[in-house]
Amino acid sequence: MKILTPAKINPLLYILSKREDGFHELYMHMVPVNLFDSLSFSKNNKKGLNFQMNGATFSEPLEENLVVRAVRLFEKAAGVIADLDIMLEKHIPSGAGLGGGSGNAAGTLQALNHIFRLPSTPAGLLTKETLFELALELGSDVPFFLEPVPCEIRGRGEKLNPLIEYPEFLLVIIKPDLSIPTPVAYQNCIPEDRTDFPQVKSFADLKSHLNNQFETSLLSQYPLLSELKSLLLQNGAFGALVSGSGSAVFGIFNKKDQQKHAFKNLSCLYPGQIFSCETLTTHRYY
Repeated sequence: MKILTPAKINPLLYILSKREDGFHELYMHMVPVNLFDSLSFSKNNKKGLNFQMNGATFSEPLEENLVVRAVRLFEKAAGVIADLDIMLEKHIPSGAGLGGGSGNAAGTLQALNHIFRLPSTPAGLLTKETLFELALELGSDVPFFLEPVPCEIRGRGEKLNPLIEYPEFLLVIIKPDLSIPTPVAYQNCIPEDRTDFPQVKSFADLKSHLNNQFETSLLSQYPLLSELKSLLLQNGAFGALVSGSGSAVFGIFNKKDQQKHAFKNLSCLYPGQIFSCETLTTHRYY
């Protein structure tokens, strides 16, 4: 079984307050895009979990990888043993604010729920509610990736509301040669207490309301991010923003020829990782 797990961007992101549990209260829009990692699963005749990863620019202990953590949580909740070979092919850059690891974790939960399903439970071995609880335990962004569609998200990531009328658009994403750990991004960001949030139903709304509160601290800490935003705007983007806690910066386009021209120009001008992609209205893992 092979699945694709998408990246995400955040056209709106407000940090509202620090919670008693140590997390932050957020309001954000999260949108999946067709930049994918892939995960392959195959049974291995009771040899336990064999996890491998290609294409990663980072290293970490095996049991700390979000795919492995997702497997262990699923095994415990479902009462099964995952005798599986799992191969993760990374294409989404890490430390970029694009949700690659969170998508890997959610995709793993969905795949395991399908692989271990019983004939009497074709929808999956565990209920959607149980999968959601496991996803939230793995990380604040993971629940979104269980069924990735454009969403309004509140709380620390547990309150999701699909945005049916969200505009579709084209993107050029630049990942510079630096990564920003999420805790570092939060350190110098001052929460802003607010209760009113803009609606986004058109390109005009999108252009007027693009906002990432992390930028208030990130742009001064990392001047390169401002330079990348300017580069995208100079090459035809009608808006540009840091995604999530960074360090990826995305430019928004509504015409394919402008996006192609910008991607070609920027690929020559900038030595970092550059991706041409578009938003998704829905995504299925299998």
